[in-house]
Amino acid sequence: MNSLELINIVNRWKWHLVIVAAVAFCVSVIFSGPSFITPKYKSFAIVYPGNLVAYSTESPTEQMLQLLESSFIRDRVISTFHLASRYDLDTTGDQWRSELYRRYEQNVGISKTEYESVEIAVMDKDPRVAAAMVDSILRYLDIKARSIQSEKAMEIVVIVNNQLMQKKEEMDSLEAKAQELRIKYGLLDYIQQTKEITRGYVAGLSGGRSGSSMNEIKTMIGNLQDKGGDFFELQQHLSRVRSTYDDLKVSYENALKDVNKELTYSNVVTRPIPADRKSYPVRWLIVTLSIGGALLFSFAIILLLGSSKRLEM
Repeated sequence: MNSLELINIVNRWKWHLVIVAAVAFCVSVIFSGPSFITPKYKSFAIVYPGNLVAYSTESPTEQMLQLLESSFIRDRVISTFHLASRYDLDTTGDQWRSELYRRYEQNVGISKTEYESVEIAVMDKDPRVAAAMVDSILRYLDIKARSIQSEKAMEIVVIVNNQLMQKKEEMDSLEAKAQELRIKYGLLDYIQQTKEITRGYVAGLSGGRSGSSMNEIKTMIGNLQDKGGDFFELQQHLSRVRSTYDDLKVSYENALKDVNKELTYSNVVTRPIPADRKSYPVRWLIVTLSIGGALLFSFAIILLLGSSKRLEM
């Protein structure tokens, strides 16, 4: 069949096709109206990630997507807005939860844009509810991200605190031994005392000190000889332990701050607002597809009828 034959067929059946198109137009207009299809309004937000700590090779935007698609946020939104009853679901059925999740995914869209931001879009029959749902998703994102970071920070707090307590016990033990040497042998500062006692001993040998003073000096020299090396090593060890303890204390305080800090994890570029025009259904598209489908189907019937007549002849 060539193009000329197709044109002749269309011309022969044109009024029938016009009637079919008119009927399809009327039917599609009626059935795409609010009486048959509940209109939905779209609200959306454009956000960039912020204050998110990388856990693997994923980008901050990909991490934000994972958090936004988590079951925690989904279930909190479902509970907050009573979506089971809002979607007219029978919760006594066996598969109502699967249907609820399917409806949620149909009405809540989360996607990455070409500029590495994230778009959160919600469709609902009430434009104010759609905007409120987007705000809630952003709020629950902060709660979820904060919970994860606080949990990890608390693990660090526990580990560092255990190390801190161990160093504190070690430091107290060394301090007790040093105190014992101070009281029992009069050792305070090994290097300084060695210099002063040596100077006093030399002065005593030259006749500048009495016998009792020389006896005290000799006693101190003996104490330094017997316990001075141990006291010096003890002081050095105690100094290193104190330095480590101070570093651990700073790490502990920083980890504790991470547990208690209140941060937000999204930079909102476009805030959600209630829409003043419906986004679903797209009525002109339904009408156009209906008319096109009706005409195509009618033309196929005409061709079949023409073919069957030619076969009979």
